[in-house]
Amino acid sequence: MPLTDIVEEIVHGTVVRDPYRWLENRSLPETEAWIRAQQRRCDTYFDACQNLSAIERRVRDYLDVEVVDQPAQVRVREFYRKRTVGQDQGSIFVREIVSARERLLVDPSRDGKYVSVGIHRISPDGTLLAYEVRRGGEDRKEIRFVDVDAGTLLPNRISLGYGRGLAFSPHGYFYCHETEQSADEHRICYGAFGSVGQDAIVFRVPKTKGSRLVLIANEQRLGALWCRPDGQDIVTDFWISELGHGTAEWAHVFQETRVLYGPVLWHDRILVLSETASGSSQVIELSRDGEELGVVVPERETPIRQIALTRDRIFVGYLDRSLATIEIWMPGREHSGSLNMPQGGTIRMLPSPAQETEHLFYTFESFNVPQATYKVCSATNQSELWHQQEPVDQSSSGHVREITVRSFDGVEIPLTLVSAHINDNPNSPGPVIMNAYGGFGVPLTSQFSVLARILIELGAVLALAHVRGGGEFGKAWHDAGRARNRQASFDDFVAAAEWLCREGIASPRQLGIFGGSNSGLLVSAVMTQRPDLVGAVLCIAPLLDMVRYESFDQAAKWRREYGTVEDPGDFQALFAYSPYHHVSEDVNYPATLFVTGDKDDRCNPAHVRKMASRLQERPAQSSPIVVDYSEERGHSPVLPLSIRIPALARRIAFLCRELEIDIPDGGFDETTRC
Repeated sequence: MPLTDIVEEIVHGTVVRDPYRWLENRSLPETEAWIRAQQRRCDTYFDACQNLSAIERRVRDYLDVEVVDQPAQVRVREFYRKRTVGQDQGSIFVREIVSARERLLVDPSRDGKYVSVGIHRISPDGTLLAYEVRRGGEDRKEIRFVDVDAGTLLPNRISLGYGRGLAFSPHGYFYCHETEQSADEHRICYGAFGSVGQDAIVFRVPKTKGSRLVLIANEQRLGALWCRPDGQDIVTDFWISELGHGTAEWAHVFQETRVLYGPVLWHDRILVLSETASGSSQVIELSRDGEELGVVVPERETPIRQIALTRDRIFVGYLDRSLATIEIWMPGREHSGSLNMPQGGTIRMLPSPAQETEHLFYTFESFNVPQATYKVCSATNQSELWHQQEPVDQSSSGHVREITVRSFDGVEIPLTLVSAHINDNPNSPGPVIMNAYGGFGVPLTSQFSVLARILIELGAVLALAHVRGGGEFGKAWHDAGRARNRQASFDDFVAAAEWLCREGIASPRQLGIFGGSNSGLLVSAVMTQRPDLVGAVLCIAPLLDMVRYESFDQAAKWRREYGTVEDPGDFQALFAYSPYHHVSEDVNYPATLFVTGDKDDRCNPAHVRKMASRLQERPAQSSPIVVDYSEERGHSPVLPLSIRIPALARRIAFLCRELEIDIPDGGFDETTRC
């Protein structure tokens, strides 16, 4: 196909034009040349940005600090990943609790600049560690093993693929790992320590478009959860097996279940996080043959956001708008109270990589407070600060204002404003950076963002619109912006932006919108639908061609969220807002910075390649369209610090330049801070 040919297809009676289909093929020399040209264009743009070096120094102040994450305690050992000041990537450590002696187990710098590591699984006695190795930002990982007592690397390895679960057994390990070799079926395999070779397949089910097999485990059992789409539904089957010495005999617990079930194994019990008829959720217990034995955690008006299990406690997390709570339940279904936690921010219970543990870890962060990690002792239900990432300036704080605005159909949309100073009635509009998510039932909560923090220091206001499609008000709020209702999310965002302009807080010239992944889709849809309302767009790792999104990588698994082109009604909704298909020839769209990379196997970089070309190659486009493209960048934020710092500085510099945000000639000092 000549590269100048425009592909035209008829989908459910509608002509769909795709002028840059050739850019989907990464292996073409013309695609490689396009990427090199975009990188030169990006360099030229940022070479002209004043005070880029000052922004980079300020970003370094925030990012080049000690970071400790992925904590777990197994018996008398604590495991964690730690990156100290000046290091590119974090290393994995173990600390003996009795002696407080810390030992380095894994240092990724030995494998190259773009290699990162993370804790994958810890054996029940704490003597074996499975850790994951990633190259660049891709989701695929290799699994390696360490003898913790000796501190030595074992010869066993699981090849590069998508990790779907691992469980240690007395003499080896069971694992589910999607690789190129398992193209036609999902598998659970067994590998034996001391025997490196062909691992045994102990479970297999067919692989279909959008299907997934997940291995779960505790100290006694294995569980195999097979999910696959069926129209708008997700159909699930679940099997269990005793955790043996390399063999597994599987018993079918339930099959072809259409209710959203999330099973977990707790000692010899099967617990299931189940959606209720009211749209809330509860935890029930099942027998080995799938019979419901009773409710363990009853439903509340607010749905369950997370559950975590320790040896003798069930921790259940809720989010009621902005109020986070963690309730505690005992094995006999008795409620044991709630945790005393910090408020005013985001609480996340951390999944334990251990097959059995007595302790829960959770994190807290807010607009003003970087991430802090807390440790909970099950015996006392008390939490203590385990690690606090130090803020750059402990005296600085942003002022938060919560309001509601009315969307076009009359629905009230919460809007959060964060600024350096209390200024409810500004004399004149100023720069505003605006974000929303609106997808997958995920609520937008108070989190520490270096990008937002620095721009607030420079006088901008951060605006967060809690649009439909998120999880702020449960399942109904999610469904109101899901699939064929997705336009409601964009309408809510536009309504909030118009309110900011009417109130004199923002003006279209100084309103910047930013987002990544699903949020990148949102800001791009708003850009194409209302280019007059926005001054700059920062779009990171987005979906943009919604007619072909299912064709890339594993995106077909998102059919329940977005719909499918195979369905005529879904297609009409997707095509109606697909940003790539709504670029007008005679419109000068706002200045836009796209960020993507070759290692992104969730939101394929072809989305950006095609969209950027369509925007750039029109005579009407005078505002800059810039693509920051990296071969190593992926969807996971695991690039080395020496790459992350200049990359974030470029995003801030772009917004400063396009929104006319001044940076003092001397750079950042006390007068520019909150």
